[in-house]
Amino acid sequence: MVTVETLRLLADIGFMATSNGMSGQAKSIFKAIGHIRPNSVLPHIGMALNHLNLNPFQDALDVLEKKALKIEPDNPTVRAFIGMSLMLMGRNSESEKFLTPLTSSDDPLAANLAENLLQELKHH
Repeated sequence: MVTVETLRLLADIGFMATSNGMSGQAKSIFKAIGHIRPNSVLPHIGMALNHLNLNPFQDALDVLEKKALKIEPDNPTVRAFIGMSLMLMGRNSESEKFLTPLTSSDDPLAANLAENLLQELKHH
């Protein structure tokens, strides 16, 4: 049995890998997490972030909408990354619709990400 702490550590390593250009390793880590916890949005968020770092923004959006939202339709972090994907694709009005409600989320990560992305949208 894999503990929650071990999964968090693996996810952190996966996020570090994707942010440091190690997309293949990140993909392997997030796939493994998905096998261990098939009902978790975490591996899908990781895969989407990996896609965002590589620039196939539509692939990131597909993972978030078709996989992560099916597991947790109201997850604010998933919705924030959808907003980010839409923004990176130039679909700014759709992005804003996703992000604006998140600014008052109880999830500080999602709220902060939404605020930052909305500020970036205003500057463009």
